[in-house]
Amino acid sequence: MTYLLLITTLIVLGSSLSTQLSQQPTCFIVNSPEENSNLTVNYIVSGLDENQTDVFIKKKDGEVLIKVQNTKDGKIREILKDKGNYYVCFQSRDKSYKMVSFDFDLEGVEKEYAQTEQFEQMSKELQKTQKNFQSIYRNQHWISDRESAHALILDQTEKSVQWCTVIKVGILIVISLSQIYIVYNYFKDKDFNGQV
Repeated sequence: MTYLLLITTLIVLGSSLSTQLSQQPTCFIVNSPEENSNLTVNYIVSGLDENQTDVFIKKKDGEVLIKVQNTKDGKIREILKDKGNYYVCFQSRDKSYKMVSFDFDLEGVEKEYAQTEQFEQMSKELQKTQKNFQSIYRNQHWISDRESAHALILDQTEKSVQWCTVIKVGILIVISLSQIYIVYNYFKDKDFNGQV
């Protein structure tokens, strides 16, 4: 019962809803608080075979006031002559997957719109959000600058390591060649015939 009351309240205030359609009618209650209220239902169907959809408004006793067949979008207007509950129903004519998005507007029912205090609160929240975005923006630039500096240092370090490696390998080659030359020249003039 609470669920039904919640849906009725949302409908009376004029809200946008969506639901999946089936071959069984999907109905929503609209409570007409006074006689001769104008009910407007805007809807659009999406999915497969969208045109295979029926939309109708009926009384609590089941009498259909208006029915639109084979439609995928549109607007239905009906004058609700009596006080009480009415049903706005959507039905798929086939088994294809369909979603319907719709909203109700019941004229003659006062709607509560935003007050100045709410706009002031929203303005304060937007200012806080703007400050947070500016902080994020500054942090992103700081991180970008830091990454650029680190990339430059990394590149310089990499070049230094490469030069250091080339110099060390060159020194090792020179030392090895000079050792080979010294050992070769040392043993070149020596005679090793039969002496142990």
